Amino acid sequence: MEIRIQASSQGLFETLAHEFMSILCATDFSNLARSSADVAAWLAVKMKAPLRLIHCMHDYLVMGELPVVIPDEKPIRMQLNQEAERLRKKGAHVVEDFRHGEAAWEVIAAAKEHQVELIVLGSTGHGAGNWLLGSVAEQVAESSPVPALVLSHPQEIIEWLAKQKELEVLLGADLGHHSPSSITWIKRLAELGPLKVTAAHIHSAVDDSDDLESHQARERDVWDQVHAGLGELPVTVHVRETTGDPRRQFVNLVKEKNPGLVVLGCHQRHGWRRLGSSSFSRRVLAQAMTNALCIPLAEQVLPDSIPSIHRVLVAADLGESTAEQLRRAQGLLTGDGSLCLVHVCHEPERIVNPLNASEIYFDHSLATARERREAAEKIQNLPNILTHREGVHFQSEIFIDHDIAGTICTAAERFGADVICMGSKGHSRIANALLGSTVQAVLARTHLPVFVIPPPSA
Repeated sequence: MEIRIQASSQGLFETLAHEFMSILCATDFSNLARSSADVAAWLAVKMKAPLRLIHCMHDYLVMGELPVVIPDEKPIRMQLNQEAERLRKKGAHVVEDFRHGEAAWEVIAAAKEHQVELIVLGSTGHGAGNWLLGSVAEQVAESSPVPALVLSHPQEIIEWLAKQKELEVLLGADLGHHSPSSITWIKRLAELGPLKVTAAHIHSAVDDSDDLESHQARERDVWDQVHAGLGELPVTVHVRETTGDPRRQFVNLVKEKNPGLVVLGCHQRHGWRRLGSSSFSRRVLAQAMTNALCIPLAEQVLPDSIPSIHRVLVAADLGESTAEQLRRAQGLLTGDGSLCLVHVCHEPERIVNPLNASEIYFDHSLATARERREAAEKIQNLPNILTHREGVHFQSEIFIDHDIAGTICTAAERFGADVICMGSKGHSRIANALLGSTVQAVLARTHLPVFVIPPPSA
């Protein structure tokens, strides 16, 4: 008995897209979206992966008996088909995906439904429906389960892929356990074309003068981490200190270096935990206006064995209980490890009366600067209270920010902390400036264990 199976080429492409890891490209048919789709097609051909081209049409909500003109979707489906045919002529196996609903969430849903390894989309758009706006790109980058390539200047990527022109890549290195994912993707990109890689690490300085030995140690740490993942690929390392916001300093570095691509980790925050969080990737996408590959930071997988603690972040207000916090934190280390003391000087938000804003903020900035100097003096004497143990390293950082809990969480992730150690009650001006408990705010935002030390009994 002979069984004859007939299938269209489109059906074959559908099968390929379901069975193999594919690239997902979102389009609104704008000029930037078309150029971004060209990048997706080049990547699909070089990576030998199917390309899923998705367009999302708004759903219209009818309120009461108000008349609503529902647009005909046939012309839009035809436009999607024409774009898919254009990309097929470039050699890509394209599957069309037409959807209704909110653009960002439909793109994320498609990535979860199919075996997608990369999302490609333009940073802005003005095409049919006007849906591919900057906020959509940022939402996809922040919530996607897979890496998202957000393109502001796709021509640079096209020239790299088509003409084998060297692409300058800037990697945001955080020295934590999240960086390897970003490094792995850079290694994959290096297989597609020549790269010139710069690894940048930004940290807050304890004082205005940089300690040469500490600076060199950080450079070695960044180099070791990146070199272990990239092998012999040439890498330049930049370590910079800042007395302000590290995120702002990184954006300034991006503008200074003007790379063809920025690669950085992206936090996956959900629900009300997003409130008050300042996404590093969102700021880069919004202000740097460059091509960015956002890598979702993987959730930690609990091992079968009992986890050991090697890196402890101590968040302290430098009050009387700080010494006890440090001793307790040192006791958490079962062997070699590092303690990082973090102190946050409260910086008032600049939302004040415009008639006297400069005077009010000037007064506050003087108080903050004075508090920072006093904190640096107190921190200098703290290592003396720790029991000397071979293999235990102590470091400290001072931040200035109005979001104290968020700064603590960000510092812990950049440090690669295994646990955060905090006191349950503060007695300084910082604690009084907060609404509610800092400990509760940290617990709501971090995925790390928090070791809370009660105040000493009277």
